[in-house]
Amino acid sequence: MVTEMVEKLTIEAQVCLACGAVAATAVARGMSVRSSDEQIVGEVAAILLDGRSQQPTHLVLCCQLPNYRLVPLAEIVGVYGRTVQLSLTREQISQLPQHQPKL
Repeated sequence: MVTEMVEKLTIEAQVCLACGAVAATAVARGMSVRSSDEQIVGEVAAILLDGRSQQPTHLVLCCQLPNYRLVPLAEIVGVYGRTVQLSLTREQISQLPQHQPKL
């Protein structure tokens, strides 16, 4: 039996940036995303949720329309104001899988 991944998109979610952290951080559509080499690489288009657990798993990063990349939440270093800081370089981000919405 093949189990299909169920996913949902949302425009805002509380994400836990450190395992065991008490507080979660809000991430929302429109926030800027910065690479580890200090370049703005795009903005948050959505947050991908596991459809079964309703837990956030990835950012959907809008780089250049219609180019959307899936960024694992583990790659977020921090959220500073309206900017999400990643641990990945611009080159590493370009190698992330593209988001392919299910129709």
